[in-house]
Amino acid sequence: MYGRLLRFRLRRDRVQLLVWGLVLFLMTYTVGTEVRTSWGTAAERASMVKVMTVTPAILLFRGTPQGTSEGDLMALLGMSFIALLVMFQLVFLVTRHTRAEEQTGQTETIASTVAGRLAPSYAVLTLALIATVIAWVAITLGCLANGLPAGGSALFGAGAAFAGLSFAGVTFLLAQLFPASRTVNGWAVTLAVVSYFVRGIGDAGSTIHTENLTATPLWITWLSPIGWAQATRPWALNRVWPLALGTLLFAVCTVVALAIQDRRDVGAGVMAERKGRPAAPGSLLGTVGLALRLERGSLIAWIIAVIATAMLMGSLAGSVVDQLASAGGGAAAMIEHFGGGGPIVMAFVNIGAVFSGMLASAICVQGAIRLRQEEIAQGADAVLSTAASRAKWMLSFLLVAAVGSIVSLVLGGLVAGVLSTSASGGFHTWFWAIVWQIPAVLMFLGVVAVVFAVLPRATAGVGWAVFGLSILFGMFGPLLGMPAWTSKLTPFMHVPAIALPHPQFTGGWVMVGISVVLVAASVLLFRLRDTKPGA
Repeated sequence: MYGRLLRFRLRRDRVQLLVWGLVLFLMTYTVGTEVRTSWGTAAERASMVKVMTVTPAILLFRGTPQGTSEGDLMALLGMSFIALLVMFQLVFLVTRHTRAEEQTGQTETIASTVAGRLAPSYAVLTLALIATVIAWVAITLGCLANGLPAGGSALFGAGAAFAGLSFAGVTFLLAQLFPASRTVNGWAVTLAVVSYFVRGIGDAGSTIHTENLTATPLWITWLSPIGWAQATRPWALNRVWPLALGTLLFAVCTVVALAIQDRRDVGAGVMAERKGRPAAPGSLLGTVGLALRLERGSLIAWIIAVIATAMLMGSLAGSVVDQLASAGGGAAAMIEHFGGGGPIVMAFVNIGAVFSGMLASAICVQGAIRLRQEEIAQGADAVLSTAASRAKWMLSFLLVAAVGSIVSLVLGGLVAGVLSTSASGGFHTWFWAIVWQIPAVLMFLGVVAVVFAVLPRATAGVGWAVFGLSILFGMFGPLLGMPAWTSKLTPFMHVPAIALPHPQFTGGWVMVGISVVLVAASVLLFRLRDTKPGA
């Protein structure tokens, strides 16, 4: 029975596993290509590392310098973010096959057969191990495709993959503690992001060794699985033993979780859901209020992320650009390339605005995916059994997502503008550069809404794939050697670049019109199909 459950889950997730593997390969290959093309010589790599060692804010988001070889720079630029992606993958996978299946009654049905209570969990854990191996292979191949040494490439892939495996165990344990999949996902993702920034704080406070351009991070890095991945030091020291820390965390969490699961009721959690108010507030009497209440937690988190990114880019623009310009070589050229040309300061403003827009677009993607989640949990049926119409229910969730993304960009633009100086763009440039990302962000809402209306099962997969590939091809397509037309597939390439000379506003207004048409079409198409969890 265990084998059948595993095959069933593999069949369900085969496309997602392949997509994740492809995304990880492309992301790794992109970082390696960036290193090879932008900093092809030892002198250029040394200048880039010098800039990073005197800029703690960059180390916060990147890692710890360990030398100036191509492999060293690859580990510095790519390890932390790629490891975070694998952690997200394993979090979503484990939650989907544990707590989410309990909510829909699937786990209880299986437990009532000869399979028993623990067979589904064993199948999920095995699936997590398979996903870890796929991630390991994909990342390793991405390194090898750039001609990096095999030993370091395998260790780089293992470090990122084992960081993800550790969070598979953490998520499995959280699934025993909390009775709702949203809560499990929320806590697991939050812990993953905290892990990323704990590692970042340790790296930002590193002791720099200027003689060989290496650094020793603070002890706090050892509290993070991403810090363990970085501690392997691929291509520099090639240490294998830090991988045991991720394996140990996975094993401990798994053993504890299985012990808890064997003693708790199916569908219940160790921590009971808190009781609601005796009477619902007036805001919940409408579909918009309901959508806002359900999306409140994730909406606040994404808005804070957008504001924090804009704050960082606006406040550090002047100092970072000065250091990059003084370093010269590939560092300055890279900023000018990704920023669309023009003076390096204005190019940096454009990059900061696009990054803010990318984060805000995740609000729209997640908001549209929420429609499918409510349909699966049969929340849609409960609402539609009242006087609420299909159009009103669907538009409420889309409206909350759209307004949330717009608010995040407006607030981000205000913060970046206030913190910037005239030498780094000024208030007007930063504010409008970020706000004009709104048309591109709304395109994601329209596209995912249409997918939900036509192919509901593919909503989450297609939504995040469109989001990831749009960012990948738009920002890094030229580095991958892709045709120029592929970059134009991403909406961010059609917004007016306010920071650059002669911005073109036509593309922005066209995208607003297309977004409205897509949303209207999605509502009409949704009215033509049944609201079924398996539709």
